[in-house]
Amino acid sequence: MKKREFQGSILAKTSKIIVALALLSFYVVPVCYAADPALGSAEAIRQAAAAKASALAKPPPGGHWTATAEEALEALKLNGDPEEGEDIYNVCAACHFPTGWGDPLGVFPQLAGQHTNVLIKQIADIRAKNRDNPTMYPFAMQIEGAQDIVDVCAYIQTREMNPNPRVGPGGQSWVLSNMRKEVWPISLDALQKEVGNDNFKKLKSLEEKDFKSKEDFLAAVSNAIGSGELEKHKALILKNADWVTDLTLGKKLFEENCVKCHGDHGQGNWQQDMVGPDGKKIESTDDKGNKEPAYYPVIAGQTYLYLLRQFSWIQIGKRRNANPDMVKQIEKFSFLDMKSVVDYASRFKMKEGDWQEVGDKDEAGWDLDAEEEDEDIPAHLRE
Repeated sequence: MKKREFQGSILAKTSKIIVALALLSFYVVPVCYAADPALGSAEAIRQAAAAKASALAKPPPGGHWTATAEEALEALKLNGDPEEGEDIYNVCAACHFPTGWGDPLGVFPQLAGQHTNVLIKQIADIRAKNRDNPTMYPFAMQIEGAQDIVDVCAYIQTREMNPNPRVGPGGQSWVLSNMRKEVWPISLDALQKEVGNDNFKKLKSLEEKDFKSKEDFLAAVSNAIGSGELEKHKALILKNADWVTDLTLGKKLFEENCVKCHGDHGQGNWQQDMVGPDGKKIESTDDKGNKEPAYYPVIAGQTYLYLLRQFSWIQIGKRRNANPDMVKQIEKFSFLDMKSVVDYASRFKMKEGDWQEVGDKDEAGWDLDAEEEDEDIPAHLRE
């Protein structure tokens, strides 16, 4: 298909899918898990789900995590052309935006600057239904074959990353949220049965408001439902609004658990040593060494709430194509552990030399020292 015809076809299909998803959103009720007092605490429910996921996690083939979808294996052998990939990216821009920065709430992740290998694996896994993503699936199916996959992934890698991504709270954060209830079994809705309909309606006025101190949060709750009702339900309300993080704890957990795969500043890894069937490293026979593709994503600069959501889903086995080693490793992480390590990791920045070369040799990543204008920002708002 010619470039111009492909672009027109992509835009037409994308428009139809966006309309369909918008209509669907009015009728589909999100499925989530709320903490049922009869089943125990949210932490206990979560730990049970994590233990089950860890028990079911299978060791990776050959001793390490790898791509298995045939389309991914084919794409990894090809050279990506970022210029061709720019037109193909139109199918992605509807959700991830022309910048590739995704949205601040982390529903759609930042793609810009992600390793080509990682993107190839994830797109191929979604197309092969190795990863469940019903929102992305119809868009991913519009990409026509392995060459188009590697082209669009090469283009995405060369896009400038968001210089000011949404990071975690870095400490106190008290939020009555329903938008986060698929991350952990706490939410505003979980309060309704216990606090009663009248109090619940009043608490809705505080929905998604982020308070940076417990005192300010409790004062707002008291103003909404009255001091007497606050005292009656204080412990339950605090439990369902606790999004506090600890960056010192996050640093410790990251260094102990994450550096090996994601690097010391969240740069990920796109290549790894070859290993034999016994899981042992194959010794190098030349100056280049025996390397093969790796799929550890860039987490530096990724949106905090997206990282939190994916970490959560990996822990309970909802992210089916996750590295089984990671599923087992994070099984015992508490809610505070999870929030803290993700908050810490979201603050990293990429460095020159962190990317593999794609297309021409000068296209490994964008120029970190260059001043680029953001095409999505109106001229009168640019500094």
